[in-house]
Amino acid sequence: MSGFDDLFWLVEVVEAGTLTAAAEKHEISAAAVSKRIRLLEQRLGVRLLVRTTRHLRMTEAGEIYYQRGKALLAEFQELEDNVASTTERLCGQIRINAPMTFGQRQLVKPISEFMKQYPEVEITLHLDDRAIDIMGSDYDLVMRIGVLEDSSLVAQRVGGTAMMCCASPRYLEQAGTPVIPEGLQHHECLIYEQQSRYSSWGFERDGEITKVSVKGKLSSNNGDVLCQAACHDQGVVLMPLFILQDALNRGELVQILPEYSFEPLNIYAMYPTRNYLPLKVKRLIEFLKMRLASGYL
Repeated sequence: MSGFDDLFWLVEVVEAGTLTAAAEKHEISAAAVSKRIRLLEQRLGVRLLVRTTRHLRMTEAGEIYYQRGKALLAEFQELEDNVASTTERLCGQIRINAPMTFGQRQLVKPISEFMKQYPEVEITLHLDDRAIDIMGSDYDLVMRIGVLEDSSLVAQRVGGTAMMCCASPRYLEQAGTPVIPEGLQHHECLIYEQQSRYSSWGFERDGEITKVSVKGKLSSNNGDVLCQAACHDQGVVLMPLFILQDALNRGELVQILPEYSFEPLNIYAMYPTRNYLPLKVKRLIEFLKMRLASGYL
């Protein structure tokens, strides 16, 4: 066994949480895993893990070895992936994080097509509307919509989505239909809390932009929630069209202020700055660019 093998088992044990969990994952005995860790500690001459029957914790030396070792394993995997993929035989796992509604409605189809084209690729798709610390995560790609703030990351635009302002017919019947953007100041507006700039909505007409401060009793970090709230007569919503389209088709929502337009939101594929981007990830980004730009939104 090489030092890299020992390092692999340390990382696996730490991330699994227990020796038993790491052993079960790889279908070997816990005693075999324990032996690998013990031999590693003997070779280094330092305790890396403090183990009990149910829990383990890293020592200071173990934390240093784990953090640096995990990065080395990732770089080694990238190297192998790139070499193995030079003939377009893409293989291995890609871990993706994306917003909940966008992932459900827009990513499943292109990802499925990509996996049919490259059947040896495995994809894990986690859907989460919270902000993600990409540098501290193990995601290969994080999909985000809107304005980017973290300049330490690499971001590629893969598409865009139109925005629309809507409300339910019943709500407009009760509250009245605004005819100018400023009229929204007297309406209940549904606020997307992940991007506070939405509390100031910008309307464009004939090259002039009108910004309106809006407020409301209901806010959420999920676009589907706000869309459904609007369908239940809770107020006016400004959302990407792909979230609103089904409700518009059913007549549950109607567009308001149609004479005005909104700046489209960009869709980005983001990843940490690295010297070697695995070819499988590069090809997936290219695939998403092609699919998302060809009518998915």
